[in-house]
Amino acid sequence: MWSVNGRQVEHESGLVIEIVDGNFNDPMDLSIKGDKGFSAPELALMIREGIDYAVKSTAASKSSVRKKGSVNKPKRPILKLKRD
Repeated sequence: MWSVNGRQVEHESGLVIEIVDGNFNDPMDLSIKGDKGFSAPELALMIREGIDYAVKSTAASKSSVRKKGSVNKPKRPILKLKRD
């Protein structure tokens, strides 16, 4: 299982992926720790899996964006001038 801690994603095996530059949607620089015992293809798969998990997890935890609108201000009355 994966867990997200700020800019880090940690696997139960001890693999830690940290985003040094960029974000989870567009990682520019990664720091990988605890990668002992993985072959190159396995490590690449684990990194991709961890980043995908972090993207899904952070997207789910974002609060909904509230639209900025009027603050219960009543509408101005429409004045009509009548001709006699």
